[in-house]
Amino acid sequence: MLLPAQNDHPQDWMMPTRLLDLDDPKLRIQSLRITQLATTETQKAVLIHDYVKALPFGCVAGFDHVPAAAVLKAGRGDCHTKGTLFVAMLRSVGVPARLRFVTLSSAFLKGIIDVPQGTITHAIGEVFLDGHWLQTDTYVTDSLLETHAVELLVQQDIHAGYGIHARGSHFWDGQHSAHAQYHLSDAASLPQRDWGVAHDPEYFYRDDAHEELQRGWLTRVKWMLAAALVNRRVEQIRTQSGPLARQPVK
Repeated sequence: MLLPAQNDHPQDWMMPTRLLDLDDPKLRIQSLRITQLATTETQKAVLIHDYVKALPFGCVAGFDHVPAAAVLKAGRGDCHTKGTLFVAMLRSVGVPARLRFVTLSSAFLKGIIDVPQGTITHAIGEVFLDGHWLQTDTYVTDSLLETHAVELLVQQDIHAGYGIHARGSHFWDGQHSAHAQYHLSDAASLPQRDWGVAHDPEYFYRDDAHEELQRGWLTRVKWMLAAALVNRRVEQIRTQSGPLARQPVK
């Protein structure tokens, strides 16, 4: 179970940060354009979610230093960078939002990347709607990647891999929490540790309480090299079928 936040005052989760560059003109204009026909905060949140989800999934090497406007310009991202954009766009239209960080088994990444330590820090969006916080990470993987990932999981008879969990959610209705990378029916997939909430990845990783998660320069170099390989593999999964579907998960 995820721990409750230490601070649940929604207005405390509206401020800009270095990564949540709410005054960036392109970010503000895009957020307003997406939500111009929305009449409720829930509608705004779902529209922004769907926009971020439509951006292709892609691994970003320096994910804890990338501002939301840069993610918007790049047009792709992972759980940290897409999460940064998701939170920034929501805050820019007056909806309180933040990120929750958890440790997950890396099983849901099999077929994309092997993580030696077997776990990974995952960022989950939280949005304050109708008086309570809702969680979603269903914006992380784009629909085309999910479609092929589901096919691969079914064919190989496994529960997790290629960026998702076979029983995970693919959509978010703004009324319930939804998770794509794990499922309550699969205990092994559930968060192993809840690290709490933060404005953005930079705020989270620079906290002394998370020192064990901070990466040194060597790890950063390795991740930069791995990012290119991950993106190449993801593009193969997104655009191919047939022979790819018969490849085993490594």
